[in-house]
Amino acid sequence: MANHTARAALAACLVAAAAAAQAPASEDTRLRGFELRDDWGAPGAQAPQGEDYSLHRLFQEHHGDFMNRRERFTPQIDLRASLLPNQRIRHEPGHFDMLGYGLDIDAPILVSTDGYLKIGTYAHGRHYQYSSQFGTRGNASGLGDESLYAIGVKLGFGVFLSDNVLLEVESAPGVWSDLDGGLHHEDYDYPSFATVTVRATESLFFKIGARYNQVYEDAPYLPVLGMNVEIVDGFRFDLSLPEHLEFSFWPSAATGILVGAEITGAEYHVRTSLAGQEANPPGRDNLRVQEIVTYLGLLHRMNDYTSFTLRAGAVVAGDYDLTSGANGFNNAEGSLSGGFFADFSFGVNF
Repeated sequence: MANHTARAALAACLVAAAAAAQAPASEDTRLRGFELRDDWGAPGAQAPQGEDYSLHRLFQEHHGDFMNRRERFTPQIDLRASLLPNQRIRHEPGHFDMLGYGLDIDAPILVSTDGYLKIGTYAHGRHYQYSSQFGTRGNASGLGDESLYAIGVKLGFGVFLSDNVLLEVESAPGVWSDLDGGLHHEDYDYPSFATVTVRATESLFFKIGARYNQVYEDAPYLPVLGMNVEIVDGFRFDLSLPEHLEFSFWPSAATGILVGAEITGAEYHVRTSLAGQEANPPGRDNLRVQEIVTYLGLLHRMNDYTSFTLRAGAVVAGDYDLTSGANGFNNAEGSLSGGFFADFSFGVNF
């Protein structure tokens, strides 16, 4: 059922993107940050004759420049696929390939001239193909191919405490599991963050806050420290510790060249396919994945509605702790030995 749902969501997004791609791009489209459109869906639309006191117009007037400059452009709908081929865990026999895919939707809703709700959803997947030898260290047989899923919603808000101070809070409760044999309370998680962004100058922003997620096994709760700055016209630096940094160069308003590094990871609850049968007592456990990658990328906005991002680089480090969930299984664990990384995403704005 999960695979059919993912395919349906993918088809719907591609159909919508194909229709949107027929519209020409506006020459003055800003390729930065969070785009709150004047009429919530018609980019570049002109204000009607006379004074316009709409909520969107007033928000743009007071906070539009802040929102556009604080971060580089990210689409409201992001459809992504990634590949990590021929990966190895140090001191473990064999290798694995990982195909990742995901859908993220962010649909902010203005509720006042100084605030908005953060509404969205996500559906991510990881499919692992293991070689026959992988996972055999200390076990009679290795790991079978595995698919992992993260599916949930995003809920939060943003509010301007002053013209130059923005508070954002978001939680993303969902299921992080192999979805095998029914859900248990261990399958649920709620990655969350709360940050305050302060504008120091026209193009310099600082961020401070806290976040909870499972990227680091021993440190699910960590502070957030960030800086976003347009160093010179068309050259940006975006830092969000402890997980991401990026330099970007914009030779035109629609095209960016990206150089960066990021850390991704999660914890998933898994169980054996035989769990629950009388002859086989339930086998359940948590597995953990973490990758540290560096990349060179290209972001191009084709028009007001559609964009794509292509990144390629290297897995330079990471930490894995893999299990089948079977009782007594000796986990395949350790640091990644490095390898190739690539991903492609297609973005839609509405």
